[in-house]
Amino acid sequence: MPPPNNNVNQIDDTGGPQAWFNSLPLITRYWFGLAFLTTCAANFGIVSPLKLIYLWDNIYENFEIWRFVSPFLFIGKFDFNTLMALYMLVSFSQRYEMEPYNTGAGGGTADYAAALMFGAASIFATYPLVGMVMKVPPIFGRTLTFFVIYTWSKRHPAAPASIWGIQMKAIHLPFAYLGLSVLMGNMYSDLLHGIAVGHLFYFLVDVVPIVYGKDVIHTPQFLID
Repeated sequence: MPPPNNNVNQIDDTGGPQAWFNSLPLITRYWFGLAFLTTCAANFGIVSPLKLIYLWDNIYENFEIWRFVSPFLFIGKFDFNTLMALYMLVSFSQRYEMEPYNTGAGGGTADYAAALMFGAASIFATYPLVGMVMKVPPIFGRTLTFFVIYTWSKRHPAAPASIWGIQMKAIHLPFAYLGLSVLMGNMYSDLLHGIAVGHLFYFLVDVVPIVYGKDVIHTPQFLID
C-alpha cells in the first residue's frame, strides 16, 4: 500500500470537512454520514424514496428487512427543513453521545447505542398508534433526532441552548423547535412522536429508579463488550 499523500495530510492538519467529520463521536459519525448519503441518493434518483420508507407489509410479505433501518437514514426531500434536520441530528447526537444516561456502561457510547435501540424500537411499536391520531410520515429520521434532543434536554436541563439566536435552557429547546414548526406551518407530528418516545425513555431511566427503586433500562452486554 503506498504511503499517504503529504498534501492530504497537510489539508487534514489545517482542519476542514474531513477533519471535522472524523472528530465526531463514533455513532454520530456513522449515523450522520449514512443519513447524508441516503438522503442524497434518494434526492438524486440513485434509489427510489419508496424503497426507503417504512412499509410493514413489504417487510412481512417480501422480507425487505432493510426497511427497519432505512427510515432512520432518509430525512426527506431537499429543502430547508431537511438541512435543519441534518444539522440537528449531528449537533445533538454528538452532545448526547458524549454524556448519555448511564444505563450500565458508565455513560459512554454503549449507553448511547442502547438508547437509540430503545428509541427505534419504541418508534416502530407506537407508529400505528400515533397514526390513528394524526398523520405521521413513514420516515423516522427527524423522529429519532427529536427523541435524542428531548433525552439530552432532560439529561442536561440547565445546559445553554439557542434557536435563531434566542438563548434558553436545554429543557425548553424541544418545545421551542416544536412551536416554531407549528408557526411556520411545517409538519410537526413526527416531532411530537419523538418527544413522546423520549419522555418514555426519560421516565424509565431517570424517574422509575428514583421513585420505585428499580432499574428498568439496561445496556445489553454485547454492546459493552
